[in-house]
Amino acid sequence: MAITHVTCGPVTARASTGSTMAVESSQPARKQKFVPSGTSQPSSITANAAEGDFWHVVTDTAVWIKFGTTPVAADGDAHFLPAGASRSFIATGAAEKIAVITA
Repeated sequence: MAITHVTCGPVTARASTGSTMAVESSQPARKQKFVPSGTSQPSSITANAAEGDFWHVVTDTAVWIKFGTTPVAADGDAHFLPAGASRSFIATGAAEKIAVITA
């Protein structure tokens, strides 16, 4: 069974080495697991840019993902993640959701 796992939470700036680096919290504030299909699936969790939220997506199958208040993921319309990929995105709005569809 294909799985795409999404976590969301705040990111802080870590400067202990002398240079600033965004570091994701070890405890995600929200999480959701998708079983991707040929139908766009919006998340039930939301992120908020004003709170410094960050999306982290890990997938074992190729998917398209899209962000927004009412996102609809479609083939070729958003971010493509190949099977085995892991990628992070910063939230850009309030009550932002993610939608997932198989590629």
